[in-house]
Amino acid sequence: MANAIAGLLLGSAVTAAEVELEVFTGPRGKESVQPVYPPMAQQNLREGWVQMHFMVSPDGRPYEIAVTDSMGSTAFHRSAVRALEKSLFEPARLNDAPIDAGYSRKFYFQIQGNPGARGQFLTTHRAIREAIGADDRERARQLIDDLTARNHYEDALLHLAKFYYLAKWGEPDAQLRALDRAIAHETTAKYLPEEVFIHALLAHFGLLTQMRDYHRALEAFESLSAFELDEETRAALQADAEQMRILKTDDRAYSVAGEIDDSATWYFDLFKDDFAVLDVHGEIAEVKLRCDRKYVFFRFDPAVAYHVNDAYGNCHLTLVGNPGTTFQLRQM
Repeated sequence: MANAIAGLLLGSAVTAAEVELEVFTGPRGKESVQPVYPPMAQQNLREGWVQMHFMVSPDGRPYEIAVTDSMGSTAFHRSAVRALEKSLFEPARLNDAPIDAGYSRKFYFQIQGNPGARGQFLTTHRAIREAIGADDRERARQLIDDLTARNHYEDALLHLAKFYYLAKWGEPDAQLRALDRAIAHETTAKYLPEEVFIHALLAHFGLLTQMRDYHRALEAFESLSAFELDEETRAALQADAEQMRILKTDDRAYSVAGEIDDSATWYFDLFKDDFAVLDVHGEIAEVKLRCDRKYVFFRFDPAVAYHVNDAYGNCHLTLVGNPGTTFQLRQM
């Protein structure tokens, strides 16, 4: 497992041999261990899911596992991580040689025969929408606070309601977090009615674009491309996506504001090959890059700008530091 920054420093020499790619195949499952349903959650009919990003070693073992999003208690986290640690993968291969590579997986915890959202839950959800429409912020907030989701369907609806509330009275970053949970990293209408899911995806694409999270915005665009959209909407989306693809390869720089959360981490999918972390208020200790074809980690140096070797592919950035630390991620 690499722990050096060779090939990463901005301005370092890159030879043709380093970037030439002939045949690359990503990891795939081989012996998947299913997680154990936490007994207390199962007894109480509580569902959950856990989204993880990790590396797969040349011998097919997962490592550097990060829970990047989830629904439910930390008991689901622990069960999912334990199952993943016991799983085995076919490693990624470059020119038929096994290499380290980034991968992701989502584990589901679902009660068999679950009929969906409860009637009372749906009634309260409608009451929240009505309160928001009537500009009754206090009642909407109270109803949201009193609503408890038991399953995937209810969690999606609850966070959709939170998004509607935050769209009127909240900040874009909070709106995005609510939509992330409502969509639940799905590309099809699994928990929401299809029409509602499409509208959520459109709002998600808009917020990701506004927050300059262009890698994920293009993923949202790909999801939307699978649905029937009116020609005006489809043309507008295609125009925005094309502008992002141009930005990815040109020399324009832009910044994204970040803050390390209570888990002492901050995650972001890099969009351009060159980046620096500036205007740090607090402490960042470590930088990790889980890339399509490489894993790299190193101590953070605020005076250094970094260049990601083209051969590494897309990279998922993790900053590790003190909770509450704020900064600007500069991509160039």
